[in-house]
Formats: sequence, structure tokens, C-alpha cells
Amino acid sequence: MAETLLIFFVVFIVLGTPISIALGVGAFGAAIFYPVLNPIIVPTRFVGLLSDSYLLLSAPLFILAGNIAARGGVARVIIDLATAVVGRFRGGLAYVNVADSMVFGGISGSAVADVAALGTFLIPQMERKGYDRDFATALTVATAVVAPIIPPSIIAVIYAWMADQSVAAMFAAGVIPGLLVGLGMAVPVFVISRRRNYPREAPPTLRQFLSVLLAALPALMIPVIIMGGIMFGLFTPTEAAAVAAVYALVVPPIFYRQPSWRELPAIFADSARLSGVIGLIIGFVGAFGWVLTYSKFPFQVAEAISQIAPHWFVFIFMVIVLYLILGTFLTPSEIILVTVPVLLPVAEAVGVHPIHFGLVCVVASAIGHVTPPVGLCLFVGMAVSGLPMEKVVPPLLPFIAAIAAVLLLLAMFPEVSLFLPRLLGFIT
Repeated sequence: MAETLLIFFVVFIVLGTPISIALGVGAFGAAIFYPVLNPIIVPTRFVGLLSDSYLLLSAPLFILAGNIAARGGVARVIIDLATAVVGRFRGGLAYVNVADSMVFGGISGSAVADVAALGTFLIPQMERKGYDRDFATALTVATAVVAPIIPPSIIAVIYAWMADQSVAAMFAAGVIPGLLVGLGMAVPVFVISRRRNYPREAPPTLRQFLSVLLAALPALMIPVIIMGGIMFGLFTPTEAAAVAAVYALVVPPIFYRQPSWRELPAIFADSARLSGVIGLIIGFVGAFGWVLTYSKFPFQVAEAISQIAPHWFVFIFMVIVLYLILGTFLTPSEIILVTVPVLLPVAEAVGVHPIHFGLVCVVASAIGHVTPPVGLCLFVGMAVSGLPMEKVVPPLLPFIAAIAAVLLLLAMFPEVSLFLPRLLGFIT
């Protein structure tokens, strides 16, 4: 039964079918070939999965808040603030790029929105100041990986729903790894900036700094509202996402005069389109996962892997390798949705904490945003800069190596992800 399901799925993926359709065809194929399964279970699971989860509603709301912020002047004021703080160092705008992604990622939760919003400003600005265009593009693409790690992460929400874990715990667990990824990417920036003698930015006066900080405060309140509301128990994650969306809809037009009301239909349409794609995948994953579970396939995989990888760190390393391979042709949300139902029981069987496992999955899958041939952030960066892939990938490699180093640190030392959720009382 599981073999038929997986054969249909793999064949349709190889044929270039969208993953949501491949999942649905696989579930229908297994249901048709095996009379014990009723094909009606596919639409039943599809509708039931999407309609029964209040938590899943937070994903489209976070997407909407991020899209509004990306077009609402937020990116510009965050760039100005980061320039005032770190622009004075050698290669200042490169550090600004890293810092911007860490802050903007805490607003949008989306790597693609990060590249689109920040790259439009930073890549031309860095080139005017004497930075190589391929370096500026590669850095902008790589730093966007922070966005799905630092809360609010849409991928973390999806994992928490699939693994039946606390979203607040997943958000808290992503803070330290996200900061480490940002610091890790500052290392190649330091080396390359000194080697190529990139310029510094003039340090601001106290009055200029306070002016920039004051202008950025309305934008900085978005992550404060999200994380503060969740961690202090004022909102559920879905309520926090709704508040953030309303805040992003009302505040940027008042303080930054963006976006205009004429832009809102396009913003809502883009958000609905991305939410629909994710929803379609989630719905068919429900049917796909039900057939897998009915066939006892996850438990067979768990038993087989426990024989091959009896120690938890060997299993984690195997998961990282698998995710890096899958990341070359699947998006992070697709990887999480397809693999977690199979791999999570194995992780728990070998003694890996679900939150630790979740952060490893999030970071490993996020690398897929920047790896060819289908890295979404890579293509957005290429579109913004006008450079072909062969020009962007070589300068991207040092930053991918930095992210991979942090991923290995996270994998081998669980407390990197578990310390903060445990400190805040989200896990025991």
C-alpha cells in the first residue's frame, strides 16, 4: 500500500507536477488500487484537516502581515536604523544587510519577502558604494535564511501544527539559532570586507541616531506585539497574527505613507495566492499521511532507521543530509509537510526532543531557499540584481558554509534550541 502511494508520488514529482497535486494523486492512487481504502477518504481528510485547525489560520495572517510590512516602508526605516548601528565598521553596508534580515525576518517570517523588500533597496545601494554586485546579491539571498528561523516563522507554525507542539515553544526555540546564523554570516562578511577594502559609513550624531530610532519604533513594534503577546499569554498565535496584520495594515500608512490604498488589493491577492498554495499542500498531506499511517509505514521506517542509526546524533545527521538533498527541488514548507509525519516518530524513538528536532528541520529546510536549482530566494535575488545563477552561486558558498556550521552546532547541542523555551516555561 505504502509502496503504491510513494511510487505515484515520486513519478508525478519527476514529471514536474506541483507537489500538492502529486500528494493528492498518490493518495487517490493508493485508495483506488486497494479496496480496503475508500477514495472518499481523500476529500474528507482534505476538508477536515483544513477546517479543524484554528492554529493553521495564523499562517495566512502572518503572510499578510509580512507582505504589508514589505511594501509599507518598513524595510527602509529598518535599513536606516541598522546603518546607524553597524554601518561604521569596514564593509558597513554588508553588516547592515545581515542586521536588516534579522530584524525584518522578525516582522515578515518569510525569506522570500525578506529578499524582495530588502534587496530592492540594498543591492543597488551597495553597488553604488563600491561593493561587487555578485557579493551584494549573494549576501542578500543568504541573509534571508534567518527569516524562517527567527520568530514569527511560518515554517515553525506548520511544524508545530504537524507535530502537535507549542507554537510559542517553537518561536522561543528559534531565537538563539537565528541570532547564531546572523553572527555566523558576519564572519565571511568580516573577511571579505577587509580583503576587498569595502567602505565604512559615516557614524551618525546622537541627534541623527535618535531620529532614526524614533522613525523605526512603529515598525519594531510588530515583532514586539507578536512575541510579547504570545509569551506573556495575551494572545494565542492565531490572535497574535491577526493583531499583527491589523497593525501592519493601519500603522505604516500613518507613519510612512506606505502602502497606498490602491496597492492593498494586490497585497491581499499575493497573500491569498501563497496561502492557497500552502493550504492545498496541507490538505492533500492529510490524505497522504493518513494512507501512510494506515499502512504502518512510519513505524516500519522508524524500526529500520533505529537499526541503522541507534544513536540520536547519527539520526539527526541523516535527517540533515536528507533535507539538504530535498532542498534542491522542494520548498521548506513542502519538505516539512512531507517528511515530518514519517521522521518525527523516529526522532522520538531515538530520544530527540520534538522541539529540538523541529528547529533542526526548520534550519535545514531553510537552506533550500538559497540552493540551486529551485531556491526561491536565489531566483528573487537574481531578478533584483539582474545577474545569472553562475555569477551568484560562487560568492554564496561561504555564507551557506556559515549556515551549515550553525546547523551542525544546533544539531549536536540540543540546549541551543531548548534553553530559551525551558527558561520561559514552555517545555519541561
